[in-house]
Amino acid sequence: MSEVLGKLEDGVATAEDARKGLQHSANLIRDDSLPDEVGYETLNALVRAAIGKSPGSYKARTTVALDGGDGDSPVLERVPAIRGVYLELDSNARLVSIAIHPSKVRERRKLMGIVGIGSDADPDVARRHDEYLAMQEPHGAG
Repeated sequence: MSEVLGKLEDGVATAEDARKGLQHSANLIRDDSLPDEVGYETLNALVRAAIGKSPGSYKARTTVALDGGDGDSPVLERVPAIRGVYLELDSNARLVSIAIHPSKVRERRKLMGIVGIGSDADPDVARRHDEYLAMQEPHGAG
């Protein structure tokens, strides 16, 4: 997984690299063991690289079949990756398709814009809110 993330960061990840990263991520999500550094931005970048465009750019619900599947493998499990995007696995826990609900993807973008968390430079601000407030000097101190 770290190899795929390195390629993604360097901008040289192929669609196949992204699919491998998503398959690995799906299994980690299933086991509730996805590392904190693989958050929304990383998963979104992997989905974009795997399908070739933004999941929010679709007009209607879509299922993108991935290369490498035999086409006969039924989807046995849908793993939520990011809001509106589900990784679909077959009986061998292989990623065979990605289901996209673009209205949910766009809805998240709007909601994060309202809340303001989506553009924070420090992604753990929401989790460590009280600690950040405690570090600030009181008004009038100087």
